[in-house]
Amino acid sequence: MAIGQGNGKMMRAIKRILVVDGEKEFADTVTRHLKRKKFITQSASNGADAREIINETTCPVSQYDLVITDVIMPKVSGIELLQWIKNHHSEISVLIVSGLGSQNMVKKTIRPAMDDCCQKPVTPDEMMRLIGTINNKRKTHQMRR
Repeated sequence: MAIGQGNGKMMRAIKRILVVDGEKEFADTVTRHLKRKKFITQSASNGADAREIINETTCPVSQYDLVITDVIMPKVSGIELLQWIKNHHSEISVLIVSGLGSQNMVKKTIRPAMDDCCQKPVTPDEMMRLIGTINNKRKTHQMRR
């Protein structure tokens, strides 16, 4: 379902999600939960792999709507990934999931580039609430254009 245009590119309701985390168990758990909720998901173990996956997805229909990423990862950090996404694929929303510091610290450090953030561990209900909040922000942003 399309919800508007962003920088000339179609903005859709969140359906395709890329989970990026160096902790395989966390990424697998999140991916399994999202698949049960009927999202189309894929995972990457670091920001470099995530950039490669996003760049290989050239068809607008198969482009990711949301990237859920950790902050600390090998090769390319979540912060570097966030900045790259906002510079090259601004239609993709980003949810930062961090095991470091407080949520307020994360928000102050990387706002306004990220769409939302939360602390690890995150419950499935909290993850769904955050995705819903980001989806609503995408809709609101498009209505203002």
